[in-house]
Amino acid sequence: TNMAFWHSPFWLERAVSIYSPDQPGDPDLTPAWKVAWRLFRRRRDFDVVLTMGVRESMAYGLLCALTGVDSKQVMSEVFIDEAKPDQWRWRIKTRLYAWIAGRALGIITNSSMERETMAMRYQLPIEHFVFVPLCGTIPPEPEPPEAEPALVVSAGRTLRDFDLMLKAAPAIGAPVVVIAGRDDLPGIIPPPGVTILREINRSDYLDYLRRAAVVALPLKSTERATGQVVMFEAMAMGKPVVTTRSPGTIDTIRHNENGWLIEAGDPSALSESCRQLLADAGLRRRLGDAAREDMRRHYSYDAHAQSRWDAIVAFWQKQR
Repeated sequence: TNMAFWHSPFWLERAVSIYSPDQPGDPDLTPAWKVAWRLFRRRRDFDVVLTMGVRESMAYGLLCALTGVDSKQVMSEVFIDEAKPDQWRWRIKTRLYAWIAGRALGIITNSSMERETMAMRYQLPIEHFVFVPLCGTIPPEPEPPEAEPALVVSAGRTLRDFDLMLKAAPAIGAPVVVIAGRDDLPGIIPPPGVTILREINRSDYLDYLRRAAVVALPLKSTERATGQVVMFEAMAMGKPVVTTRSPGTIDTIRHNENGWLIEAGDPSALSESCRQLLADAGLRRRLGDAAREDMRRHYSYDAHAQSRWDAIVAFWQKQR
């Protein structure tokens, strides 16, 4: 595999990565063709080759297809793009992806909704796809960190609806901090009470999450699972999360149990949800405690490793 996942002893006992924990450099910066070649050279030594990433998965699968060998491939982190059926380049690319995906043992998705979307996109049986929940990037804290009484934090890069956040902010009636990517919200003058921070370092970002009373995660309407990393990190800190009902959130957030779900594109729903949570410390605590417990029980490193391993073994046994 080209996963650089060192957090679970269960996983390390069963999987071999082309990277190592002490290897210099960033695996994310390794070119896809180099990843594919490393996996291709070593494929004979293993029962399954688990590929992570769109380019890496497709490059490896294409290399196996062109040389006529069994790929032994299970794909993961293969995100689908926006459908553009009127563009011939998109149609050709999609058919190529479908061919490679069809030769694989199976595909692991990050959400249950992506199973259906990808099955339709690539015209493959739904059984070719298995949903495996992601794990958190930080362990659940024993007690939720002390929050500022009236601070709303919104963060992330991929498909965030920060325009909606800015529309909702004046009606929230509390300070709002938006932590965005370098190119997000260009030329925007934020309304009073809103601070926009771009591309801050991770320690500062986590500090803002710890200080937040509410974490708002408005997402754009899309077929792709997004928002999960920030959602999990906020939940691990015991923060109530207000987020869009979307592929990346519906498998985790149970409305009014461990978080709050709103519909896409509704600034009134976002502002009203934030106001209710800011006004009710008991409600915030109840949702945050449930979120933190869910992270401990269901989204640990070992829970993710076990689920991923079970999916891989099932694909392999079915092929045999």
